[in-house]
Amino acid sequence: MLQEWSQFIQKVRNFFVEKGYLEVYTPILLPYPNIDLNVEPIEVRIGECGREKRLWLQTSPEFSMKKLLSKHKRDVFQITRVFRNNECGRLHKVEFSMLEWYKLDADYRYLIEEIGKLLSFLGISKDYRITRLEHAFEEYAGVVLSEDEEIFKNNLITYGYEFDEKEDWESLFFRIYIQVERYLGIDMPEFITHFPQRLSSYAKIKDGYAERFELYIKGVEIANGWTEETDLQVIKRRMEEYRGNRDLPIDEELLKAYEDFPPCAGCSIGLDRLFMVYKGLDSLEDIYF
Repeated sequence: MLQEWSQFIQKVRNFFVEKGYLEVYTPILLPYPNIDLNVEPIEVRIGECGREKRLWLQTSPEFSMKKLLSKHKRDVFQITRVFRNNECGRLHKVEFSMLEWYKLDADYRYLIEEIGKLLSFLGISKDYRITRLEHAFEEYAGVVLSEDEEIFKNNLITYGYEFDEKEDWESLFFRIYIQVERYLGIDMPEFITHFPQRLSSYAKIKDGYAERFELYIKGVEIANGWTEETDLQVIKRRMEEYRGNRDLPIDEELLKAYEDFPPCAGCSIGLDRLFMVYKGLDSLEDIYF
């Protein structure tokens, strides 16, 4: 298993090197945390030169790689370890391996094609399908998805779903989406597209939808990618929103980088999960090394 993992990682690396990407390395300990609506960073207190410093373990190399992109304007990729607090279960670990890459002058559709080639290169699948999120909701949950909270709640009532009136749109969405996910990508890898603006993360918005996707294989979420939003004010507003009431500082270095940020698309893949489906395993616990 250990040897196969090593060969697997090397094949992933070779794929991107052969396509002209530059492999980069960025810090794991960060002066600013990654700010993501649904991810909790791990705070670390260290001593340096007689002073105590408050740092964070990276939940993704995203912010650090975007700073490189702003300065160097190169197609880049990275394979690294990332850390997320309060993760537990068959498909979740506090520490895991992540592949992240950015392609200049590209959008999310380019990334979908590129991932299709990567899956073929790795021998996982030669085919894939693309499904709009609302179509997946209708097919697997029998629910018409709406970004309007009142309409969405009325739709859920119509289809027999019960919920607390105090639950907000996001909690209801993810409760249904968890049910939908188990049916995605069963016979071949499946890209889910056309996410609501509420779930845009740092993606561009076009025609009322976020230009982002998620990849599923055998009911397991593998990848998350999007056309990058480049407007500094939009990014700043979203970071403030995603931070919420958490005691997390805004990354001023990243905001500075957005003053000269190139048009691009970026994607991350959980390599432990991809290896899991590659080997036909049922749980991350089965990767016993």
